[in-house]
Order: sequence, then structure tokens, then C-alpha cells
Amino acid sequence: MNTFRLFFSYRTSEQSRVGELQNRLKELLPNLPFEDASVDVPYVDDWKTAAASVLETCDGLVCIVGEDTHESEPIDWEVREAHRLGKPVVVATLSDGCQLPTACRELKVESTRWDATDVAGRIGELLVPRALFHRHDWSLGLPDPAAVWNQYNLMVQSWESLIGRRQTVNTLYISANSALLAGVGVLISSVDKMGLAWAVAGVAVVAFLGAALSFNWRRTILSYGTLSRAKSKVVAALEAYMPAQLFDTEWRVLEARRYKSTTETDKQTALFFFLLFLALFLVAGGITVGRLI
Repeated sequence: MNTFRLFFSYRTSEQSRVGELQNRLKELLPNLPFEDASVDVPYVDDWKTAAASVLETCDGLVCIVGEDTHESEPIDWEVREAHRLGKPVVVATLSDGCQLPTACRELKVESTRWDATDVAGRIGELLVPRALFHRHDWSLGLPDPAAVWNQYNLMVQSWESLIGRRQTVNTLYISANSALLAGVGVLISSVDKMGLAWAVAGVAVVAFLGAALSFNWRRTILSYGTLSRAKSKVVAALEAYMPAQLFDTEWRVLEARRYKSTTETDKQTALFFFLLFLALFLVAGGITVGRLI
């Protein structure tokens, strides 16, 4: 299995935090072993020349941003050099109040919060192109175009199938939640026949089921979103070996128009139903407790 080279850019004062992160990343990315290439840069006057040579051999740069990182000229230079070399950059901030280096702001490099799982996800995405062809012998030239096309077509079909399944699942959850809300309405309208105690108890049970269902719905949406994003990264990596990068170009156009992913909309819908059922459960529970007292 190939070992990937990552250049960790950080201030010396953050060395212990970076060490903790690296150990955690090794646990989270067992199939993507990596090494810290930044340790290969010697402490010499002409460090930029040495760092540039090391960056050329790297698969990406991980910048750790602390309180004073934005004042570091070497870190700013390393981010710019990695960008110039076409290396993907992952930026993680130790806290919300940390100011990004000037290079990150000017180059519009996105940052993620200091969380090993989030950082591991970003690193996994940037290593996709290398991981995709890690068995290919590059001394023999580029991968076979026909083989790349077949795998690309297979992945696109799988992606479209995933989107279709997600829409079907969303429809099922909406239908189930609507049915539960209708059940709440029936119980409330049947207070005179059932009695207040039984009607309230029924509302509490149905509302609890609705909240649990909506919570699971939101988790399902997150899972589908993660799978869809992973497939899009693989498709984009395969497109790098094709005449035209259709999906990548389409996504850039959508980003320029501030497109909002349907995953975010679905998450908000699931959250709305969860809060609605939770409110019904709390009201019904409050009425029940009040009667007991």
C-alpha cells in the first residue's frame, strides 16, 4: 500500500496539537497511510528552496491555524507555494476566533473546524486522485482510456441510482410523518369520545414516534449526503483523465450562482418535523403531568 506525503504547515507552538491530530488521523484513515513531509525541510537560510522541493513531492498541504498563525510569513508562503504547484490544501482552525493567513483569504481556501473527523474527511477527499490509481504503474504511461471510461460510466450510474434512492426515501419519510400528524389530528378531534387522558396519551405516543422517525430521517439524509459527496469526488478524479470535465465544470457554475445543495434543504425539513413532534410530545407530557399533580 502506498504511503501518501502530506505537508503539515503550522507554528512550532502548535506542535503538540498537530501531533495529537496526526495520531488521530492515522486511526481514522487506516486505508490512507500518510507521512509528515514537512519534517524533511532543513533549518537553513534558503529554506524556501528546500521547502519548494519537498512540496513538489507531496500529495497535499494541511495548514493548522492558531491564534498567531496569520502573522507567520513562512506559513503564508507555504500555502501560496502549495497552491502554485496545484497541491490541494486543507485548513483547520483551532478555534472560531483564529484569523486565517492572508494567503487563505486571498486564494479563497475553505477552512474546517478543529475536529479530527472533519479534517480526516477533507484529507480523504484530497487523496482520492492518488488512491484511485495507486495500483497503476505510471512508468507505463497514463491509464487505459477505455478502462477509465468504463469505470467512470459505472460510477456515474451508481451516483444517479443513489440520488434516485434518496428521493424515494425522502418521499417515504414525508408520507410517514404526514400520516402521524394526521393521527394526532384525529386524536385531538376525538377528545369528547375518548376522554382527555386517553387522547393526550395517544398524542404523546404518536409524537414520540414522529420525533424518533424524524431524527432517523435526518441521519439518513446525512448518510446519503456523505455517500453522494464521495461519489462526486471519485467522478471528478476520473474526469481529470478525460477531454472534458463536465461534472466539475457544472459544479463550479452552480457554486458561482450560490447553489444550495438539496441535502441542506432535506436536513432542514427533517429538523422541522422533529421539532414539531417534539413540541407536541412536550405539550402532551405537560398536560399529563399536570393532571396527575
